[in-house]
Amino acid sequence: MTDFPSGYPATASEAFALLGTRARLSAEDMKVMALIEQTAEGFYMALARATDNSEVAGLLQRNGNEERGHAHRLVKALGLLGAPFALPQIELNPYHSDLHFDALDGDFLANLEQSELGGDKNYQTWADNEPHAEVARLLRQNGKEESRHSERVAKARALLSAASH
Repeated sequence: MTDFPSGYPATASEAFALLGTRARLSAEDMKVMALIEQTAEGFYMALARATDNSEVAGLLQRNGNEERGHAHRLVKALGLLGAPFALPQIELNPYHSDLHFDALDGDFLANLEQSELGGDKNYQTWADNEPHAEVARLLRQNGKEESRHSERVAKARALLSAASH
């Protein structure tokens, strides 16, 4: 991908951790975050494929669809900041990988629940420090949805736990 900012970690989790240390996202940071969010859709879809519980799969798929929306909101924010950016085809995203999960583990889902809450906290911090009002609104919207993702993951975990007893 030719428009990928240099100097960022090679994995999505490392790049997300780095961005989590920022009080405010630069345009380059937003590009990286958009790429991370784009790949999160596939992550959730892979999780959904790892269960035969249709309610759990639906919750995870909904999160995946919203992750794609987060990427598009970041692209919109970049345009508002005068730094246009287009998401690549997913296969050209440097953070993309084909994921496969054999099963859904309760501990893994509990960690994911907390990670999503951390994502909300990050987005709220970035919004608090963003002077462009519309960009801040878009960041806050992404953050609120991250908390909803946590709630859905918690519900999925509870459904799986109930089914195993």
